[in-house]
Amino acid sequence: MICPHCQTSLLYRQRPNRVCSSCGRPFALEPKESPFRLHDLRLRRLAEKLSDGRELLYTGPQLYFAAGRKTLPSTRRHYHLAVVGYTLLIGIIGFLLLITGVLPVGPGLAGIAATILVVNVLLLLMRPQLARRATVEMERSYADFSTQVLRPWQRVYGAPPARLTRDDFRAPAVPQPRVALLCPDRPTLTCLAANGAPATWQLALCERPEQVPRGIPVLVLHDAGIAGIGWARQVREALGPRAVLLGLSPATVRTAKWAVRVKEQPMEKAELPPAIGAEDRQWLLDGWWSPVAALPPARLLALVQRGVDRVAEAADPDRRRAGQVGFLTWPTPA
Repeated sequence: MICPHCQTSLLYRQRPNRVCSSCGRPFALEPKESPFRLHDLRLRRLAEKLSDGRELLYTGPQLYFAAGRKTLPSTRRHYHLAVVGYTLLIGIIGFLLLITGVLPVGPGLAGIAATILVVNVLLLLMRPQLARRATVEMERSYADFSTQVLRPWQRVYGAPPARLTRDDFRAPAVPQPRVALLCPDRPTLTCLAANGAPATWQLALCERPEQVPRGIPVLVLHDAGIAGIGWARQVREALGPRAVLLGLSPATVRTAKWAVRVKEQPMEKAELPPAIGAEDRQWLLDGWWSPVAALPPARLLALVQRGVDRVAEAADPDRRRAGQVGFLTWPTPA
């Protein structure tokens, strides 16, 4: 580990009790103990990346997902665990049968090897089913992240990581909002509020449908998953045509390198919009989803900007006609 103060490369024995043996100064995070194997310099880099070079504020959950995204387990782990487990089990049982004389040594060893081979072939054939039933979850909970990362950081440095906003941040009310944004995830609304979205777009931030002001367009932001899509469908039915669905969409996050993808138990069927393609539909039924809380501030703000532009275009007759004509068929003077 590199000391965050003097940049000395430290072995584990050279940093007892989270104190650098070179400069004698304490640090907050021991990678062998911290969730996601974090150390101080890596957390600082994550914070800088979330700020996007323009001093954007971010939430604790956004930092949590950024820290844990690369340590999410693979669906192949269930297959590997099954291979190791059954191989060990057969080996142990075979060994006991050999030493007790139940099996003769020569034929017994051959039988054990053959059994292990057959079981591994069967597991290989079952690999797709094992992968579908596997779950993918964050290595540690956000509560663990708060107590084992954010709290030690506050204790050592006397302040939270740079640009981390408070969980209870609330934006001033917008007297006459032009558009509302509805999202059931409070940290996402906190990020938008902390970065000035209400004032920038005259945007009312709402966590529940009953909070939405009457008579204005509503941007609907939700998780990319069966539950999130179902909630958005209910909102659309309740609010009618003024509801503009922003996503997240499975088509966007299913293959995106930046997306956080977690997985629950698969479902055999679910009520999904017909517009969702076959691959995205299967991805959802397999239990995959992506939380909107994991969107970095820059991507979140860009997504809301596109939604606001869509609302403005729909309200502007000239822009609406231009959109209907299309770029390649734009009329030119005679």
